[in-house]
Amino acid sequence: MNASPLRLALCLAAALGLAACSRGTDLPPASSAASGDQPANFQLVTDIPIPSGATMDNDRSLILSDRDRWTGRVVMRLFNSANEVTSFYQQLMPNFGWQPMMSVIAETSVLTYVRGDRAATVQVERRTVMGSVVSVTVAPKQSDGGSASSYGGGGYDSTPMPRSAPSGGVRSEQLPPPSSRR
Repeated sequence: MNASPLRLALCLAAALGLAACSRGTDLPPASSAASGDQPANFQLVTDIPIPSGATMDNDRSLILSDRDRWTGRVVMRLFNSANEVTSFYQQLMPNFGWQPMMSVIAETSVLTYVRGDRAATVQVERRTVMGSVVSVTVAPKQSDGGSASSYGGGGYDSTPMPRSAPSGGVRSEQLPPPSSRR
């Protein structure tokens, strides 16, 4: 008995099943990010490079506003390796006007950029099976007008307090050394 046609049919059924479970939308390649031939919902993101073959994860993405003033997160799945995708963003973000600020290349790579009054963080993770997941978060950057000890104008002061000084009824005491049990 020849099992080859049966195996082919099972593989085809599995592939179709996986494709049906996918909840994504194809994104345009970086070269056409500013062109008018994109689907309407992707024309909102024109100021970051989009790798060719990327698929947007609709459940984890949120885009507010439009074009060069959007805020939110775009999450994409790619078949490229995490190293290839990290290199892609390191090379192309400056072409879109983003200045690199910080990068950590590791199991999960994080790249941070600024452009005018906005900041972008690109996070690249390896997928379990194949490829990578990219999350690009863009938001207005915090103003440089405040002091280093204030947080968002909310009055937070990071100056350490002396241990003996009470702070609104809360005090800090040193813990006793651990007891040794026999």
